[in-house]
Amino acid sequence: MQTTENKKDYSKYTVLIVDDIPVNIILLKTMLTRTNVRILTATNGQEALDIVRSSKPELILLDIQMPVMNGWEVLQTIKNDPELKDTAIIVVSAYTSPEDIEQSIKLGAAGFIKKPIIMDLLLSSVTSQLDNI
Repeated sequence: MQTTENKKDYSKYTVLIVDDIPVNIILLKTMLTRTNVRILTATNGQEALDIVRSSKPELILLDIQMPVMNGWEVLQTIKNDPELKDTAIIVVSAYTSPEDIEQSIKLGAAGFIKKPIIMDLLLSSVTSQLDNI
C-alpha cells in the first residue's frame, strides 16, 4: 500500500475529478497534490465525458449525484465506449448504501470511496490504480 510519504513520481498521469460541488473539487485537488498528478476537473457528467474524450485521463474520481448527467450514467457511457472502456474510475460519493456501492462496481468502477474522504485511503486507492496502468 502506498502512503503519503511515497516518493514515486506520478506526474505522467492525468486524473479527472468530477464533482458538482466546488469545495469537494478543491479538497480532492489538495489531497492529490502529494502525487504530482496532472489534474483536470468537471462539474457535471456531460462536461466529464467531453474531457474524457479529448484528454484521455488515466483515472477518474467520479461523484454520483450531479446535474445534467449523473455519475452512473457517465460510468456506463465510458465503459460502453470501446475507446474509453479501459479508463480507471473510482466512485467518490456520499451515497454509500450497499446498493449504491454494488451498482457502481457492477457498472465497472474500479473502486468506491465514501465521503467524507479519508486522505490516506484516497491516496492509496489512486496510486494503486495508477500503478496498475
